Amino acid sequence: MNMRNAIKTGVLVLAMGCLCACGSDYEMPDVVVDSEEEVISYSLVTAQVDDVVLTKSIDCIFEQTNAQEVSFDSTGKYVDKVYVREGQEVKKGDLLCELSSGALEEDIERLDYQVRRNELLLGYTDMDESLEIQDLYIAGIADADSVGSVEKRYDRQRQLLGDSLEFDRQELAEKRKELKASRVYAQMDGKVYKLKSRLEGSTTREAEVIMTIVDNSSALFTVQGVEDRDLFREGEPVNMKVSYSTASGDYILLPYEMDQWTDKMSFSIYTGPDGMTPEVGARGMITIPVESREQVLSIPLDVLHIAGDKAFVYTLSPENNREIRYVEIGLKGDERVEILSGLTEGEKVVKK
Repeated sequence: MNMRNAIKTGVLVLAMGCLCACGSDYEMPDVVVDSEEEVISYSLVTAQVDDVVLTKSIDCIFEQTNAQEVSFDSTGKYVDKVYVREGQEVKKGDLLCELSSGALEEDIERLDYQVRRNELLLGYTDMDESLEIQDLYIAGIADADSVGSVEKRYDRQRQLLGDSLEFDRQELAEKRKELKASRVYAQMDGKVYKLKSRLEGSTTREAEVIMTIVDNSSALFTVQGVEDRDLFREGEPVNMKVSYSTASGDYILLPYEMDQWTDKMSFSIYTGPDGMTPEVGARGMITIPVESREQVLSIPLDVLHIAGDKAFVYTLSPENNREIRYVEIGLKGDERVEILSGLTEGEKVVKK
């Protein structure tokens, strides 16, 4: 043996000796097998007793169960003011935006004055009529013609005031309705979402949704379809992860009103990242255990090979040659696979 091979052999023996002193959970570093023709590097893992868990991943989306879609009742009006912004919290009754009303408020004030004035005058008419007829009797000139003339004049006055009052009341109601239609209010507590861009200064289109007020406290994560219903139990928490959101992170969900599951499954948030609530439309991934084996002999899934209906791994011979070892497997989990036979605890297996 030349000097080069002697040194390498010594290093190999020393490395193997050190590894044998380590515990069974230790993943062995590369083992180098040297020959004059080639150098082969192997990484080893240990067959050990561990849990094997198979899970299923299910897509879900954060949906509101209580929301107000805000729109206008008319077309061609100018949007004068917008008082909210995307993501802003609002209370029921808050003014969201308003259309240009021109002299509408001045018209309402004028008509309101006219209505109150004519109502007052109409109330005085009966009293004035009675006083004038009473004066005729006091003066001793009261007769059928004089009294009838007074009554006829006041009837005409009442008719004119009544007609004017009815007209003003109708016009006032229309103006107030128009002013109400020009101002949009929140119908519920919630947060503003999907606010139309450049809304202020734009022109309205009837029934176009310009924003949505969402009560996030009533929003739920939902899964379309109920084919996986049997994987869940009322009151049993499940893990869920949101990756792309302002509230990304790990959450724990609870099945919500399972007796109401018909076309989709719903889940409420039990815990999540502190102080954060996902925005409506945020997507998550529920991970639910489907099957498991506790404390069984197992190896990492990525060291297992399958050829047809045969399962095998590679081990190293005493001469450090790679050898095929056929194994019988049980449950294939997400990360580990159960070994029923073919390996014993503590044996080393070559990684792929």
